[in-house]
Amino acid sequence: MERIIDYFKNKSIHSPRLAIVRFLLSLGLLLTIFSNNMDVFVNHNYTRVMGYMIRHDRVRGGFLNKLDLFILMEPHKAMVVVVAILVVTMIGFFPKITGLLNFWACFSIHNYFIINNGGDDLAYNLSLLLLPICLTDPRINTWTRKVEGPRRGNIIANIAMIAIQFQAAFLYFDASYSKWFHRQWSEGTAVYYYTSNFRLGAVDWLKHINEWLTLTPMVKVISWGALAFELLLCACFFFPPRIKRKFIIPALFFHFIIVINFGLITFFISILAMVLLYLDDEDYSVRLLFGKRKD
Repeated sequence: MERIIDYFKNKSIHSPRLAIVRFLLSLGLLLTIFSNNMDVFVNHNYTRVMGYMIRHDRVRGGFLNKLDLFILMEPHKAMVVVVAILVVTMIGFFPKITGLLNFWACFSIHNYFIINNGGDDLAYNLSLLLLPICLTDPRINTWTRKVEGPRRGNIIANIAMIAIQFQAAFLYFDASYSKWFHRQWSEGTAVYYYTSNFRLGAVDWLKHINEWLTLTPMVKVISWGALAFELLLCACFFFPPRIKRKFIIPALFFHFIIVINFGLITFFISILAMVLLYLDDEDYSVRLLFGKRKD
């Protein structure tokens, strides 16, 4: 046990990778806000939807509603506050403060918006799990160099990072396992079924390109290969950092193929942030972004 504690105490994860991740998560939420009609998102113009009044009512909504920025103040003013928090988070100053504020903003969006997507939900979950890492970050700005040397705060930060990586591993396991019992996946035709769907699938020009493969026996290889790759990404939780790093580019390519077919842009941005936390234990992304400097 003492060896584990000493290992965590000496392993610093407070590097610019944290700044990259928080930038991406904030960017995804900003795109959600600026790319959509907020009156529709929060259902201010469509009050006939069942459950709307319960969700937004100060009394019936329970204790959590009392913490929601959109209920503490007029919703459009709250939106300005949320945007300001996200922008400050992207700049990277004072992570101990902005970590809390960012979680508050993410919680408010998640709690108040009637329509949520996977990217927003993932940003909310990660903002919570990143809190211990932000609160133990001694830097003034998260874009500055990595903090070296043994620190007690590293123990808490590393435990939080393991929780994030376990969450990511479970996400990939669930993404694969939950599909096994659906007929289109068990038969190996799922890729054709979803990419050709007239509502959710790819645009027409891309659909025709996909059909060069999805209308051939290769569709089974692609469909079952996607399930196998998700299980492999789940298994990365047990791999050493030098092995995990090799899956960063394949994982991003895998998710990029999904985003160009289904247009889930904000989800891709949140997944990109999660992949960097999950697979990039050696700050490969930092060296890629800033050059050969390792700190």
